[in-house]
Amino acid sequence: MDSSEFKRIKQEVSGKVNDIFDDFEESNNRLPTMEELRVIITDTTDHYLGPMDQNVIDGINANLERQHIREKLLWDAVSECEAEVRKSKDYNC
Repeated sequence: MDSSEFKRIKQEVSGKVNDIFDDFEESNNRLPTMEELRVIITDTTDHYLGPMDQNVIDGINANLERQHIREKLLWDAVSECEAEVRKSKDYNC
């Protein structure tokens, strides 16, 4: 895993995670559960992962592997951001 790529992804999704928490808290008077956050953030993963190249026949396994690596980086970044937001919200209560 390239740490600079992870940092870039985390920086990109941190604002989205913060917005989700703020919007959810404002609408529901509580923080989202982990499952609720996952459902909400899943709607935006295509933006970060990009479309799968369906035209590539040769090397399809390599293409799938790259997609899985990018998806893991995204969810690792989302998980870290989620933990940071939950921790900061707990201190503010």
